[in-house]
Parts: sequence; C-alpha cells; structure tokens
Amino acid sequence: MRFRSLIVIANILAVLAGCVATGQVPQPGAASQFAPSPGGGAYLTPLSLNLYRLLPPPPEAGSAQERAELDELLRIQANRTPAQVRRAIEDSHVNIFRFADALGSPPNFNAAQLPLTTALFKRIEKDESLFMNSAKDAFGRPRPFLTEERLEPVVPKPPSASYPSGHTTWAVACAIVLADMVPERRRQLFARADDYAHNREVGGVHYPSDVAAGHLAGTALAESLFQSPQFVTDEMAATAELRQALGLPPLPAHRH
Repeated sequence: MRFRSLIVIANILAVLAGCVATGQVPQPGAASQFAPSPGGGAYLTPLSLNLYRLLPPPPEAGSAQERAELDELLRIQANRTPAQVRRAIEDSHVNIFRFADALGSPPNFNAAQLPLTTALFKRIEKDESLFMNSAKDAFGRPRPFLTEERLEPVVPKPPSASYPSGHTTWAVACAIVLADMVPERRRQLFARADDYAHNREVGGVHYPSDVAAGHLAGTALAESLFQSPQFVTDEMAATAELRQALGLPPLPAHRH
C-alpha cells in the first residue's frame, strides 16, 4: 500500500503547475533579499496554494477502505522491528539533515557548514505549515489511533487532524528541491522521502492514504515554490553553497 512518489510526481507535476501563480524568474547571480511575505509564509501567501481544492477526500469513516487501511497499520505494527521503530522515531523530527544518507552521509552536510541551505529549508518548513493546518482542519479526519484502539504509536501523538500527512508533505517538497540542487542524487532523495513518509505509518500516526495525499501536497508545494522569484534566487545561492560543501561542480547558470 506504499505510495511511490517517483511515479506520481512525474505524472502530476504538469497538472499542478497550472494551479499555482507564475512569476518572473530572476537572473542567476541576483542578490538574495529574503523578506517574509505579509501573509505569514516565507515565500508564499495563503492564496498561493489551496490543498483542500487539490486533494481528493480521504476514505469515509467506517468504510471498507478505512478498515483495510487500519488493518494494514495493524500488520505494520505487528511486524515492525526495533530498528524500524528507532528509524520512525528519528524521522518524527522535521530536519533537512535527515536526508544526509540520501546524499551519501557527507561530513559537511550540517547546519554549521551550510547556513544558506539550512535557512532555505527552514523557510520551506514555514511555508508548509502555512497551508497544512487549514487543510487538516478542512478535511477533519481523526488520527488512526483514535479510531483503532489496538494501534500503539511509537512516535509522539500529534494533536492535529490526520489528512494529509504534514511530515510527508514537507519531506516530498524538500526532496524535490534537494534533487533540483543535487540532481546526481535524485533517485536516492526521492527514495528517502518515500521512506520518511512511510515511517509515519510505521509510527502508527497516519493512514496510508494520509501519506499518499502528502505526496501530492508536497509536489504542489514544491511547484509553488519554484514559481516564486525570491525562492529561485535563494535556492541558487544555497545550491552553490551545498555543491561546494559536497565537492560537486557548479550547476550550469542557465538551468533556471
């Protein structure tokens, strides 16, 4: 029942591109003048993206599909290993450096060495939260452990609604951006986002369909960010910093 982002992103990116605002892309080398948007996000405003409009509704409460998903979570719970539990707990933290293994665990992939990269992904996290809470409230799906008492989460129980998965949304958006910055590791980055998302099921706090919706939401969020001129400028600067730290050559300036 796992949702494969590599397949879905390729199919829906063109569709989602029509749902977000377009903007003029700044020329390479333009100075970054980051300023939070007045709507509370970093690069986006509340009008940039409407996840409730884009996402399909979750399975109905009490439906056969919901029961099948709960049974899948019980199966995962019965078979999860100590190593899987540890990984799910570690992945409950929203931190871009959880992607280190997808980049080959380079020693310079840390906040101290990468201030521009760290700041960029902190801003992505801020934009993700700008849209996530309103979408969760609109769909209003209870967490699976509230519906199935036999579920025993091993990660902190979030107080928010279940659909879509915010952790998945964040991870997929970050994987897309990181893959844009380091295309040499594209396959590994998308696979890591998929594992990160699945660990919300391993942890017992999300339905598989929550995670599937998070893949869609993360793709939409990334596409919205790519339409922001300020984001493109900041991403260029962070890309140069990250690739130098990883010992990789600069990307062509005309790529954007």
